[in-house]
Amino acid sequence: MIEKSATLAGTTIGVVGAGMMGAAIAYTCARAGADVVLVARTLEGARRGRAYAERREARALAAKSTDPSSSQALLERITPTESIRDLAASALVIEAVPENIAVKQQVLQTVEAVTEPPTVLASTTSTLPITTLASKLAHPENFLGMHFFSPVDRMSLVEMIVGTHTSQSTLAESLTYTRRLGKVPIVVRDSRGFFTSRVMERYLDEALTAVGEGIDPNIVERAATVAGYPVPPLQLLDEITLTLNRAVQRENRIAVEAAGGMWRGKYADMVRDRMIDDSDRGGRSVGRGFYDYDADGARIGLWPGLRDVFGPGQRIPIDDMCDRLLFIEVAEALRCLDEGVVGSEADADTGSILGIGFPAHTGGVISFRRTYPGGAARFTARAHELADRYGDRFLPPEENPEPNDPPEYS
Repeated sequence: MIEKSATLAGTTIGVVGAGMMGAAIAYTCARAGADVVLVARTLEGARRGRAYAERREARALAAKSTDPSSSQALLERITPTESIRDLAASALVIEAVPENIAVKQQVLQTVEAVTEPPTVLASTTSTLPITTLASKLAHPENFLGMHFFSPVDRMSLVEMIVGTHTSQSTLAESLTYTRRLGKVPIVVRDSRGFFTSRVMERYLDEALTAVGEGIDPNIVERAATVAGYPVPPLQLLDEITLTLNRAVQRENRIAVEAAGGMWRGKYADMVRDRMIDDSDRGGRSVGRGFYDYDADGARIGLWPGLRDVFGPGQRIPIDDMCDRLLFIEVAEALRCLDEGVVGSEADADTGSILGIGFPAHTGGVISFRRTYPGGAARFTARAHELADRYGDRFLPPEENPEPNDPPEYS
């Protein structure tokens, strides 16, 4: 049992935000022996967050993977509160509020005001630039990103995002905390989407593009399973919710335009918008997305109306659909390596397998290219075949540094 090793015994960790992510992070920290201060806007909300740990421990007791004494000690290490001042003694404070720059900045400023350096402040953001979030802080050198993956208590990867002002000591301390949580960290450079979200976005967008082309959604989902993905993309989009997926894209657009750039949308955006705005299908949380769900929320099957909205269901070779999903992620990962977003091929492979479900049998998103039958040369040749049939976005980054999904959409 993790709590017996008490690798963070004597350490106080604050978690701000008691939703699904914050509650799971609090539980994970308590399992590792830390004393956790779980802050929400109301005491009732904080207690609901602590209830996540209670449910997880009830299951552990039923499975006999813990004992009553250890379980009770774990739960007592989580203190729910509505007072931000209770974070004063924390060595690390993890912000886990919604993906909105203004909201996160306000929370982080409030936390900084009640803590003293060298308390490490971290954001769980999966896409928002860390340097932007840090811009309102008095001590941005004490701040970085710690992108946990859901479900937190079962997913081992944490993406550590270093901002422009993040100090080496802050990074070193946060890496120590992360490893003592039993997690595997990879260090990435600050950029919108970082590494894992950028690469996974291409996987999801390729599935949306295929559906918009009228390709049978069953082929899209079956291709992902054949390729070795643990969760097919349309099912994953339903779990994430299409509305959250769109909200992230809108934050991206706001940031690009605020910086003076011109937003060039993707064909996938149009497919997502039509699902939400025209068909009122936002994902599993509302009971209808790419899949239909019964009254208990159980998945029934792909929504038959997809063919009415996007076409009669044309078929392409299953191998082509498999490779479209795989190759689009490899191309983006190579681009991240070229840009220095991820520091090594090993980190890219680790992040792709542990964080976003790239097929584990490949060895990872970079190893896939190297070990492709016929080697890297044959991989490149196959990328050209896909580009000829479906678009230049499959070409290696040295041949296509700024890929666009046809047609552009604004």
